[in-house]
Amino acid sequence: MFKPYLFWQGKAATKTTRKATRKATAKTRKRPQARRNEQQERIQLEIDRKWVLGAAVIMLVTLAVYLMPKEQWLPIEKIRISGKFQQLDTQAMQQQLQPYLGQGFFALDIQQIQQEISQQAWVKNVSVRRIWPNQIYVNVEEKQAAARWDDEHLLSAEAVIFPADVSKFAQLPKINGYSKQTRELLERYSRLQQRFDALSIRLTAMVEDNKGSLKLELDERLLVSLGAGNNATKIGHLLAVYPQYIAPKLEFIEQIDFRYSNGFAIAWKQQYLDKMQRGSNNV
Repeated sequence: MFKPYLFWQGKAATKTTRKATRKATAKTRKRPQARRNEQQERIQLEIDRKWVLGAAVIMLVTLAVYLMPKEQWLPIEKIRISGKFQQLDTQAMQQQLQPYLGQGFFALDIQQIQQEISQQAWVKNVSVRRIWPNQIYVNVEEKQAAARWDDEHLLSAEAVIFPADVSKFAQLPKINGYSKQTRELLERYSRLQQRFDALSIRLTAMVEDNKGSLKLELDERLLVSLGAGNNATKIGHLLAVYPQYIAPKLEFIEQIDFRYSNGFAIAWKQQYLDKMQRGSNNV
């Protein structure tokens, strides 16, 4: 009876020891987990502090910008001008745009800049855009002169009359019309020049008077009056007789008049008439 009692008591003691060991082990296992939880809490707290600080800074900056006049937001520091120029002065345009330096990026009046640059005679098109955060980009397209209109104006390739120093463009043809239908005049000139190209003749002037009568100048020396109507037929007659009857005596001819219904008249230069007169007197 004594030994079994001791055996059972030992067994009970062993169970108690095992429970104690498991509890100790569990406590030992919980400690690293607790440490990790504490570290995560500290990290999260640090993140929260940084977020609050960042939000506060953003609010302060936003408030400062809001209180600042809009004209001073992101002041313009640089103006870029691009384009292919032969007549336009880039430095003059830079000086024209100087007042816009220092103006606010968002308050800048783009349309006003376009209007000011467009006022220059040689400007065809202007586009202006902002470049973040402090620049203006100005692209300018220059007009191309197609003809002389008069002594003070040129005619652009888009049929626009504009003021210019005409003396620099003596090589251009003179095109003028009383009606000022500039696009129609340019197209008519182009068609006529194509016909004269067959004889290597350069049409150096085409002038229309208030009655619609057309006068031409060929190679800067021969004047041709076509009148107001049926010009295509008259040009055909001129091209037909030119190689045989006109070209050989071109230096003596002042003008050819096609305003007749059945032909044309030639006005001779005075030196030729004098020569002919001396020849007749010697006969």
